[in-house]
Amino acid sequence: MSLTIAPTGVSPPPSITLARSLPIGVDEVAGMGPFDLYKEQMDNGNTEAKVDAMKRLPVVAFALGSEKTQSDLLPYLKTIALMQPPIEDELLLLMAKQLETFVPALLSEPKQVLELVPIVERLASIEETVVRNQSVVLMNHLCVSMQTCAPLDADIVSSLVSMSKRLAAADWFTAKVSSAGMLPELYNLTKHADFSYLFKELCVDETPMVRRAAAQHFGKLLKALGGKDKANELIPVLQQLASDEQDSVRMLAVATMADVGNVYCDSPEWTKEFILPLLKDASTDLSWRVRHNLSKVFGGVAQSLGFQGKAKFADDQALVMACFVSLLADVEAEARAAAVGHFATMVHWGGSDLFVNHLMPLLPALADDVVMEVRSKCALAIMESSEGGTLEDSLIVQSFGPLIESFLQDEFQEVQLQVLGNLHKLSHLLHGMNGVVSSILNMSKATNWRVRRGVAHLLPHLAEARGLDFFANVLMEPAWLVLLLDPVASVRVACVQGMPVLVKVAGQEWMTQQILPQHVRIYGHAEAGSYLIRITILQAHAETAKAVQEHPGSGGSLWMDTVAQILKGMDDKVANVRMVAAQGLAKVVTADEPDQRAIIESQIMPALEKQLAEETDMDCQAACTEALEAAQQK
Repeated sequence: MSLTIAPTGVSPPPSITLARSLPIGVDEVAGMGPFDLYKEQMDNGNTEAKVDAMKRLPVVAFALGSEKTQSDLLPYLKTIALMQPPIEDELLLLMAKQLETFVPALLSEPKQVLELVPIVERLASIEETVVRNQSVVLMNHLCVSMQTCAPLDADIVSSLVSMSKRLAAADWFTAKVSSAGMLPELYNLTKHADFSYLFKELCVDETPMVRRAAAQHFGKLLKALGGKDKANELIPVLQQLASDEQDSVRMLAVATMADVGNVYCDSPEWTKEFILPLLKDASTDLSWRVRHNLSKVFGGVAQSLGFQGKAKFADDQALVMACFVSLLADVEAEARAAAVGHFATMVHWGGSDLFVNHLMPLLPALADDVVMEVRSKCALAIMESSEGGTLEDSLIVQSFGPLIESFLQDEFQEVQLQVLGNLHKLSHLLHGMNGVVSSILNMSKATNWRVRRGVAHLLPHLAEARGLDFFANVLMEPAWLVLLLDPVASVRVACVQGMPVLVKVAGQEWMTQQILPQHVRIYGHAEAGSYLIRITILQAHAETAKAVQEHPGSGGSLWMDTVAQILKGMDDKVANVRMVAAQGLAKVVTADEPDQRAIIESQIMPALEKQLAEETDMDCQAACTEALEAAQQK
């Protein structure tokens, strides 16, 4: 939160809302202290004025300072929070959000933080869900803040335990639901056994809403427990939640296993005995919502089991993969789509053998799924699966090549873009994917500009994969030069951004012979046409020169030739073109080579100084000034 803090004892400037709402004069308002002004607005203002006041609560607190906040402001806020009937939910929600800013900036000691607990307890019992949720966020924030002072004094721990017991034993479910979200962090702070016991009671509560909240936060408590000895006491209730009659409870109990993290990875025997059966049952649950929720977190759950890389648990790892396969083949599209999102994670988790035996046979069905979201996520998944070295190159070409070609011909651009946006990661394999390359060439004429932009990003990588002759003879005329003249700026920019890759792959001599003449020709034709094309070519020259600077000692005159072309842009009749030319020169004036420094001092800097003296456009002047400053700093 960004705050403009007034000096201590000085009132923040009154807002228009405040001035209109209070039945007092503006001069009187301006003379009031921050706390008096806040009270006046809360006690006598309308709802709009109270909302305005609550939004300004951090400003008031920082204006008062730590001492007066504790002595004056917090007691008043307690009074407001405990009012019966409660004030508007919007005000309570704002109060919960703004109190986070007090800790640790104003209230850093545990005893000071404890002053907020009565307010948190009250907010945790409110009917409105968003207020209760924010009270949980606030309490957890307080716990994290007090971690720096752990271990806490016994009286502070006792106060926190008493608050938790009151919430967990409340007559109405709202307080119990809130306590379920607080107890894991409270246990993590204090390591007090009562918090674990209270959470266990919530897990068997007769109210489904309470059991749902307990199931949702169960994994966080298991993580806080930190060991199987303490967790053993809670396993029976976790099993009970996972088999609850309410599918809304089961779905949360299954998903919460992903929150455990790697705490129990060193105890795979324990996870095999207690967690794996829950995973197996959930993957075949009759409720699609349970399967869907498990699909959304499957990768995290699998990693928390600790089976990866342990030969002793190879069969158990295969069982986990079989559960994942059942979700990938689920009858519900939502479950399939969510599961496909973890496909790459499971490939890297299981390794090449499990991929071949379990996942690869499913790929054709996923690639032809009737639901576009499944195909789109599958396209992204196979690209991510190709990274990391888990799968051999030959296996990637064999299993993914036909699918990538199919995705590039999909009727939905979202599917095509998932491949185009990531295909550069497989550029070293494109020499074995002729069908993919043909599809990319056809897509350079796509009606959707995002597809053309994706193709433009890929073309330099195709030069790396298929060779410079292929680029010059097959890609240059029908694709590269066409996209460089595309009517959509983002497509042209994609070509410009690819220049460093092309320079690195091709070298200066090839660029001088093949690319530079084409760019010069286009610029010459555009002098009587669109200035936007001239801007694009100048940007391409600048990126080329910059790329040459980053690979010194390679010989050639490419840097000097491109700089000469940029200098021509300084005399353009359109101010925007001159500005881009100056910006391009700013990128090249940092060159280190002696011959390049000579060009900078003898041609570039005089041209910039001359243009700055004659230029009438403010943006061009600023660009020239920045370029000169960059040259002088060098």
